Amino acid sequence: VLGLVIVLLLFFLDRQNKKKVRDDKIRQMMQDYPQIVSQLNLLLSAGMSTKSAWKKIVDEYRKKKNQGNRRYAYDEMEAAWNEMCSGVPERECYEQFGARCKIQAYMKLGTLLSQNLRKGTKGLADMLRLEGIHAFEERKALAKRLGEEAGTKLLLPMFFMLAVVMIIIIVPA
Repeated sequence: VLGLVIVLLLFFLDRQNKKKVRDDKIRQMMQDYPQIVSQLNLLLSAGMSTKSAWKKIVDEYRKKKNQGNRRYAYDEMEAAWNEMCSGVPERECYEQFGARCKIQAYMKLGTLLSQNLRKGTKGLADMLRLEGIHAFEERKALAKRLGEEAGTKLLLPMFFMLAVVMIIIIVPA
């Protein structure tokens, strides 16, 4: 019976660890989203094409990745770039990038870039600028929520410290 309980606990522990990894990945990708959008907006406003701006961002990430700094969103961008280099149409690569990320913001970015190729670049800079503002607001809200979660996690240690202080005061009395 004890062995069965241990197996069940290990199964649930494994599921919990996978969920934590997935949540950390989503959190990291949401933190990177405003930076990606602003980089794209900056490079496109400077006159680069969408494909060359994408390549520049991926190249900069490859330099950082060699130093040991891995980011999931940039890994997906790199995978999309590799698909582009292997002959997959650019429009499909952007859409698949959004689908692989499985986050609404990235799906929107992939669709936005794909529509840019179909309809032309008219208004893309404005849409990316608005998306960047919205993404930055989302990032601020995420940071606020993470701060609240950290405060909640610190409650238990604070109660232990209160108990220690009470013991220190009561024992000599």
